[in-house]
Amino acid sequence: MKRRIFAAVLATAMALSLAACGGGNGGGSSSSNPGSGSDVSVIAPGGSSSQPDGSTPDGSQPDGSQPDSSNPSGSGSNGDLQPLPTVTITLNKTEVKLTKAGATFQLRWTAEPIIYGSTVSFTSDKPEIATVSKDGTIKAVAPGKATITVEYDGAKATCAVTCDWKEETKPEQKPDPKPDPKPDGSGSGSSSGSGSSSSTPSTNVDLSAFYSTITGKYEFGFLELADSGLLDQYYAGLTGVSSEQMLVYICMMSMNNGEFGLVQVKDSKDVDTVKAIFQARINYMVGDGNGPGGAWYPGPTEQWQNNSRVVSNGNYVMMIVHENCDDIVNEFNALF
Repeated sequence: MKRRIFAAVLATAMALSLAACGGGNGGGSSSSNPGSGSDVSVIAPGGSSSQPDGSTPDGSQPDGSQPDSSNPSGSGSNGDLQPLPTVTITLNKTEVKLTKAGATFQLRWTAEPIIYGSTVSFTSDKPEIATVSKDGTIKAVAPGKATITVEYDGAKATCAVTCDWKEETKPEQKPDPKPDPKPDGSGSGSSSGSGSSSSTPSTNVDLSAFYSTITGKYEFGFLELADSGLLDQYYAGLTGVSSEQMLVYICMMSMNNGEFGLVQVKDSKDVDTVKAIFQARINYMVGDGNGPGGAWYPGPTEQWQNNSRVVSNGNYVMMIVHENCDDIVNEFNALF
């Protein structure tokens, strides 16, 4: 009997305990979120999440750090057009001096940038003084000054040309007759074997100006004016010759396509010595056929072999190694 009473009391206690547990969640809301606490976020419709304080972040606006997708550049403009670049033109010479009628100079130009379809034009403001051809060749006509204008795609550059020489004709003067040689033979003209009377020109030629004219007219590789050390190394014996002018321009590049030597000796007897030194330089660069010479590469070797000249006029000697060597020789001889 006691056991039945105890069992009934225990059953009643358990029923009351279960009833108390089931009524503490506000009408069964626990069935929708079993075992959840009050601090768990709830996913709201549309993907926004509620915060523990009940507030909901605004999901309708993009993050302020992101650029506006309607303007790819993000700058707020539609992309302004860039202005066209300014063309600049450069000449190889801005001042040219021509010293005789018919003398020419090749004016060369470069432009930056190159504009497709544009052409260059050359004009002379005084063609009666100096003319210019379509390829930029300036030609002296008469003494005076002229301006050559080069125009390319609206850009302009000018070259000042001075034509300077004296247009006067002097009557030919015959030399005074020489006295008859004395019986002792002192006036026999023993110097005729040296050729000094015909080897000294009456004109004093500026070899530096001639070099500038030639290199401005014809294309050359990199040339350097040789000092005494380089002359002793490449033109042995040349520094020992007494000279009025000595300009030897050598190429220090491995692809040596040519050099330019100009010498005015004091004594005409040294003309052959200078010519021999120049020729020895050419022979070394060409080689003896048993191996490569100093020029080494086939192209430069052919240049030194076929386009080299050593010439003299009076006390002046020139060595030229260039594809236009014969034209340059003609211009050299025209100086005298």
